[in-house]
Amino acid sequence: MIEMLLAVVTLILSLLLAGISYVAYKKSHLRPALYLLIAFLLFALKKTIDALTMAQWIKRDVGGITAALEMLVLFLLLLSFWKR
Repeated sequence: MIEMLLAVVTLILSLLLAGISYVAYKKSHLRPALYLLIAFLLFALKKTIDALTMAQWIKRDVGGITAALEMLVLFLLLLSFWKR
């Protein structure tokens, strides 16, 4: 029960950060803000898949998919902080 609550709170936080990144991108049109927006949306997708797996709505092993999403999120975060 606590794990599901933490997953929902994390999902809400990631969607909130995605919204903030969207507003920042619309105002500045800077590429790092777009990378952050995509990263937070992908993180929300990953947490949704994790929560559905915990609730046993998804019966398959999705460890590979969630690991790939984590790697993509970290790569996008790295791109957003990269100085050019």
